[in-house]
Amino acid sequence: MGINVEKKFVTVDQSHQDLVDTSITDNPTKGLIGELDVHYVFRRKKTSSHNGDGNPLVYALKGIKGYRIEPVDLEILYGFADQILTRLINDLEVDAILNVPSSKPLCRLFASRVSDILGVPLIESTFLRKRTVGEILDSVDVNFPEITNSNDKRAFKSVLSVLRNADRENSFQMKDVSRSVRKFFRPFAPTPTSPNLKGHRIVLVDDLVSSGTSIISVAECLREQGALVETGISLFSDLN
Repeated sequence: MGINVEKKFVTVDQSHQDLVDTSITDNPTKGLIGELDVHYVFRRKKTSSHNGDGNPLVYALKGIKGYRIEPVDLEILYGFADQILTRLINDLEVDAILNVPSSKPLCRLFASRVSDILGVPLIESTFLRKRTVGEILDSVDVNFPEITNSNDKRAFKSVLSVLRNADRENSFQMKDVSRSVRKFFRPFAPTPTSPNLKGHRIVLVDDLVSSGTSIISVAECLREQGALVETGISLFSDLN
């Protein structure tokens, strides 16, 4: 089952697998993001038979950029997702699910669905906060990353230049950073209200893996709290 996009309306179509592969037989797929094995429920695709890629479905689910999806199509989509998730039950050793922080409700809603299907509790990620611009700059000054690619080096220095002219107390916004250098920044930090996660096997849940920076940063925060974080689940894969 793929998707069709017309005038910013997204519909599911069981006659093809273009733009997004939602088939039960070919999913989930898996990729390595940092040190995390991430299972992808649906695979976004670039296709030659249709213009574009699977991003409009992500936009529709998040309610952004003017894209929409009808409830009937949403029900079909999540029905497939539930069947794919059940295939992971025997493959995961997990004590709890934790959603990657997001300004949109999609990730939290998907994490709740994963929690129900896997039969393990969902830990809210509200104890994680965005780091400030000052914290980002201080961490870079203490441990300046080794960047060998000349284009990445220029992009990284350009980001630093913007940050040094910004208010140090502002929250760091990863969306303002070029994708190629996001891996050199760590956007999240735990708050003093962090739960005791020592020894807990945590599976991180995200709605979409792009550069992977967010899910890697959350994993590092949890490991510093003593959690065991080796696995992630994402509703959508990257475009590769």
